[in-house]
Amino acid sequence: MALLAMGALVPSSADACVAPNCLVDVRFPLPEDGGTVPANVPGLVVVPPLVENTDVSTLKLTRADGTEVPFTLADGGRRTHVVVPKAPLVPGTQYRIEAKGLCQFQETQTQSATFTAGPERPLPTTLGTLSVDTPSRGVFSVFGDSNCGSPQEGDFTTLRFTPSAELVPFMPWMRWEVEVDGQPWSFSNHHGLSSTGEDNPDSHKYEYNRQLLALYTVCTAYNPPPPNRGLTPGLHQATLRGTLEHADLTLPPLSVDFELRCADGGTDVVEDPVDEDPLHSPSKNGCTQAGGGLTVLGLLATLRLWRGRKVRD
Repeated sequence: MALLAMGALVPSSADACVAPNCLVDVRFPLPEDGGTVPANVPGLVVVPPLVENTDVSTLKLTRADGTEVPFTLADGGRRTHVVVPKAPLVPGTQYRIEAKGLCQFQETQTQSATFTAGPERPLPTTLGTLSVDTPSRGVFSVFGDSNCGSPQEGDFTTLRFTPSAELVPFMPWMRWEVEVDGQPWSFSNHHGLSSTGEDNPDSHKYEYNRQLLALYTVCTAYNPPPPNRGLTPGLHQATLRGTLEHADLTLPPLSVDFELRCADGGTDVVEDPVDEDPLHSPSKNGCTQAGGGLTVLGLLATLRLWRGRKVRD
């Protein structure tokens, strides 16, 4: 049971470890569960393979019968491309978008997706509402670079975002940033948030950045230390910004105040030289690309760290 409990605390290998280039191929953010695409969508985003590029010469937009749909190609945020139909899509018509990745060390196959156009929708003017959970003290995994995550203890909380009704139809083509006290904290690519405003786990694969809506401060340092300790204990303000790709509009950001604190307002550093088994790197302690997370060896190391810590409350 302990192993199962700790399994919920460690990130999947997809989130925390180095991945080969092009392991994730070309993607096309589209509405969830087969939802319709607004006929007046500003542009359809094409996300390149991991750490690679899209072969723009292979980009196609067609109707179900194979008829090509004229479009222009624009550059989007974060190395993406945007397919911009020269005329609004036709409601009730099924379309297919396809492209092939350019990968340096392997051959790639054409990726495609189909979708159905729906009625035109007014472009959004508001993001929605933002709130924040009451902070909790506990153990959580910290990651944000290409190394395996490590368990840390501290105060953490989660932003709760509810998209406005006018924004929901355009959520797949939004890109997001969170700032704390005016400084960058995290980002999320297109389709980074679901239609209900929650972190979309698939969007974080191999991005090597914090989850968009998670806020934390590390109070008890395990070995190795995290990529960074997060926020300093105290009062803060988080701001959520959203940009609709290839749309000439600026949506007002949302802000919320919150507080994170350690037991004594500072940092408790735990040293356990006898029982520690640090999680240094994927090769040393079993972080793997397969199996969806840290290996049993890594989990046992985590349990020893958890059991051996001496927290000064």
